[in-house]
Amino acid sequence: MDIDTLVQTAKEAAVLGGSILKENFKKIKKEDVEYKAKKDFVTYVDKTSEERIRNFILSVYPDHGFLGEEEGVIGNKNSEYLWIVDPLDGTKNYINGFEIFAVSVALKKGEEIIAGSIYIPMLDKLYWAGKGKGAYLNGENISVSNRPKEMAIIATGFPFRYVEDIDRYLKAFREAMIRFSAVRRPGAAAVDLAMTAEGVFDGFFEMKLSVWDIAAGSLLVEEAGGVFTNFHGEKKLDGNVIAGGKDIYIELKDIVQKTLL
Repeated sequence: MDIDTLVQTAKEAAVLGGSILKENFKKIKKEDVEYKAKKDFVTYVDKTSEERIRNFILSVYPDHGFLGEEEGVIGNKNSEYLWIVDPLDGTKNYINGFEIFAVSVALKKGEEIIAGSIYIPMLDKLYWAGKGKGAYLNGENISVSNRPKEMAIIATGFPFRYVEDIDRYLKAFREAMIRFSAVRRPGAAAVDLAMTAEGVFDGFFEMKLSVWDIAAGSLLVEEAGGVFTNFHGEKKLDGNVIAGGKDIYIELKDIVQKTLL
């Protein structure tokens, strides 16, 4: 299948989901919020966004598989093509009216992510990448930063669901605060990865994420000239992430392997 055509589908799907998020932003009531688990929330907006994205993608590629955060695997479970979607990354931000949230859409062929798009609706930023095709933001080619570590800003996410990991994580956070210029925690991994690919952030690390949080972002970072691996330095989407330009990636890998392994 043509990569450019697949990327176009990912872009359209991300914007479709994003339109649902925009339409309902700041309309969420307390009774609209459901608990999936402790500190883990879902709303009708997450579900509607995923449904619209799924229906669109499977109408274009009815023989493909589809993995969404809310409903799991739907479609052809035996297909070598699997769409991986987070219909609303940053649900807690969304519920509270904080504009940093995104839709993430990726396509996996076999074991490789070959197309992806991340849309940040309230900033109107549409990122996309195709395997071997580069990474883009609103039509302009993007690349990871090359700032020295003394000027670097690192993005991260707190392990708020996993209190048993807080002490280890705080050691990594402390080291990052000392080694780099600053550390930021926007609250949506897809946004963190997209902005790392763009060069806004110089690097990113987080632990115990889900595949739908990082699938599209992993490709964006790589196609923007950066490095994306797990904590062991392997190209695996196992939820433990280090990403950034080569030099910052090396620094982050050193911190993570000293504190989180």
